[in-house]
Amino acid sequence: MNGKMNFFLDPKNRVAQKPSIMNYKQDEKGLYLLADKKFINWMDVHTFCHTCMDPLTFDNEFDASYCASCNEWREERCSDISCEYCENRPKRPLDPRK
Repeated sequence: MNGKMNFFLDPKNRVAQKPSIMNYKQDEKGLYLLADKKFINWMDVHTFCHTCMDPLTFDNEFDASYCASCNEWREERCSDISCEYCENRPKRPLDPRK
């Protein structure tokens, strides 16, 4: 295919439709993000790191998601100074814990 991908956004509106060369299942239709040779469903994009596109991990202890590859939190600390989750949160998620 010479490294090219064709996306057709209006196949029902075409007058002369050609048979599709794409063999997809009914539940695989939809909007996807193509990143790092991975197809990510548009509804799941928020569960991936915006920098490296690796899946995010959720830390129950601090009630926040982070990227293990980047070693960065993907959620800001809240503004409540007495928050039990944010109060003792380390600067980086994979730093040694107290």
